[in-house]
Amino acid sequence: MFRCAWCMEKIADDQPLHALNVKFADGIDYSDQEGEIVQVYLNSRGTSVPMIVTTADSEAKKNGGDGVFAVCSETCGEKMRTTLKKEIDTFKSFSAGG
Repeated sequence: MFRCAWCMEKIADDQPLHALNVKFADGIDYSDQEGEIVQVYLNSRGTSVPMIVTTADSEAKKNGGDGVFAVCSETCGEKMRTTLKKEIDTFKSFSAGG
């Protein structure tokens, strides 16, 4: 079970899951925590949110993603995208995932 990276509500196993794939900015490295859920501090929100660190053999990593934010809805996804645009010291780019 995941928590939405925006609203922090639990996302049940039978509930649709949306994702934002992110590419880290230069100098940001979570490779020692592959496959784990880590807390990432977002300066513009003043709080930490959960992010899944991609594994070297994952589809997300093969497509250039370093991390994935799970969100519960398109609404939360849009709010997270708006926030990520402000986090240029941490994230180089982001895109909607499956």
